[in-house]
Formats: sequence, C-alpha cells, structure tokens
Amino acid sequence: MFTVRIQTLAAGLIGVIAFCPVGQGWAQQKYKIQGSPTSRSQYLQEHAIDVGDVSGHRVRVFEIRYDYPQHDYILAGIPVNEVFSRCMSDYVNLSGPFTCYEVTSLEDGSQVYSRTTGTSQSDGAGGLTLVTVQNFTGGTGKFKGIRGQVNGSGSRAPGAKSLSLQTSGEYWILE
Repeated sequence: MFTVRIQTLAAGLIGVIAFCPVGQGWAQQKYKIQGSPTSRSQYLQEHAIDVGDVSGHRVRVFEIRYDYPQHDYILAGIPVNEVFSRCMSDYVNLSGPFTCYEVTSLEDGSQVYSRTTGTSQSDGAGGLTLVTVQNFTGGTGKFKGIRGQVNGSGSRAPGAKSLSLQTSGEYWILE
C-alpha cells in the first residue's frame, strides 16, 4: 500500500516536471567555431610603460583592428567584417597575461561583444606561443543574447608580423 502511494507520487512528479518550461539555453541551437579565419590586422595604437622592477617588465594597453576580406569568419550565418580589440598586457620579455575586449561588426550591422583572456610565452628568439579563452558577453540585433566560449592557441614566428591562431568552441543565442 505504502509502495503504491510512493510510485503514484513519483509518477505524478515526473508528469509535472515533464510539462514545466525548460530554462533558456537548454533548447537553444548551438553553433560551432573551429579553424583559423583569414584576417588582416593592424595596430591602431599602443602605449607601454616599463615597470622598473625587473628587466623587460612592461605594462601595455593597445588596440588592434582585424578585417576579414575572404568572409571566412561567420557567426550564425552572417559574415564578420571587422573586429576591434582593446587590450592590456603585463609582460616580462613578452611572456605573461593579457586581457582583450572585442567589438565584432557583422555584415548586417549587428555587433558582438566578447572578453578574451590569455597568456603569451616568448621563445627568447623573437617568436612566441599563446593560449586564449574568448567569452561572448552580448551583442546587438540578432546577437543580443549571444553566449559561449572559444578556446585558441597559436604562435608567431621570429620576425613575423602576424599570428597563426587555431580556435574551437561553441556559442548560442538566447531569445
């Protein structure tokens, strides 16, 4: 008798739960990001200050503009035109942490906002390796509710003016 009541109660609870609204994010379409889109980059400004405690220790703020002429960086089916990154770093001989805030402008006029953190490691000969984590924090238009994370790793050869960066991750857009 007691067992039958518990089974009935459990079945009733399962029925109620089945008809409860699902939280945002559970039913959202997830988009994948993977690879290395072709971009051109340009430092727009850079300000560095020597800290003075050890040789090569500098704090820096800088701005980089990326454009994607081959339209191979796409978010939710819309090509990215350009990305402005406003960054700060705390390096000793090009090794250390950095943080960037990005504004990504898409072909339809929408924007996507994100924050990237990472570390850079110098090889001592002018090259470096880096690891990044980008978190989407919002946007405009269709991308107002964008969320997600993209991980990256890359390198710059000695004397090179550009980075080789591979990324992978996913994002979704909350309604």
